[in-house]
Amino acid sequence: MYVLYLDEFGHDGAWDPTDARHAHHPLFGLAGFAIPGDRCRPFDRQFLHLKRVFFAKEIERAKLVDGLRAERFEHKELANRRDVRFTIAVLRAVEDNEGVVFAFGREKPTGRASDTRLYGQTMQGLMRTFERFLRQKGRNIGRGVVVIDRRTESRDVDLLGWAQSHLYSWDGGFERIVETPLLVRSEWYHGVQAADVIARAIGRVYRYEALKEPRFSGMAAKLRPEIERLTTAIGNRRSVFVKLLPRIEQRLVDRAAEEG
Repeated sequence: MYVLYLDEFGHDGAWDPTDARHAHHPLFGLAGFAIPGDRCRPFDRQFLHLKRVFFAKEIERAKLVDGLRAERFEHKELANRRDVRFTIAVLRAVEDNEGVVFAFGREKPTGRASDTRLYGQTMQGLMRTFERFLRQKGRNIGRGVVVIDRRTESRDVDLLGWAQSHLYSWDGGFERIVETPLLVRSEWYHGVQAADVIARAIGRVYRYEALKEPRFSGMAAKLRPEIERLTTAIGNRRSVFVKLLPRIEQRLVDRAAEEG
């Protein structure tokens, strides 16, 4: 039995770097990691230890000010060397616990509006990838459940609709994912907190691949090999699949947007 923990990366709204309202992120996807069920508790303790090592002062401050326990403390930045070291430590904890990194996402064409279809289709794509992964594991351990960070009530309902309908309608047939994805509050689940860390790293690496922003080159160079080492082949794809636009297509889209 495998548990796949997920969180989103990028932004599911429109992308337009010339408009501050839509200049959040050129990508959108879901990412995280899957580990065997009997490794969930060891990973949980290891992740808590890493938080206490890297963010001792912040955890103490949160406890004094808000009464927040270390288990519920969440660090949601990837801005400096400490954050990079923490991210790498989390990835290596996944490796220690026989885990595999997953991602499914894409680069958004400039200026194109987005809606709930983007999130739903991304969820469905990742479900298909996870199903194929589980089939490769064989019947004895090839079962799995998906746990994902919740958002708002209305958006969660939309997402569950996309996910549940796909479980019953995909031509390939779902046999190994045992239930509709479970939506939870990340503060209570270290696996989802760790998925958030990994998703943020994947978003940063592939943002650099898409835009080649010099400010992210060093960070991407450190994180990419750590991520790649934890991916696995699933059929003719990898467990991490982020589709980038051909650069000539992107230039044409940008030019069309400029010309109105």
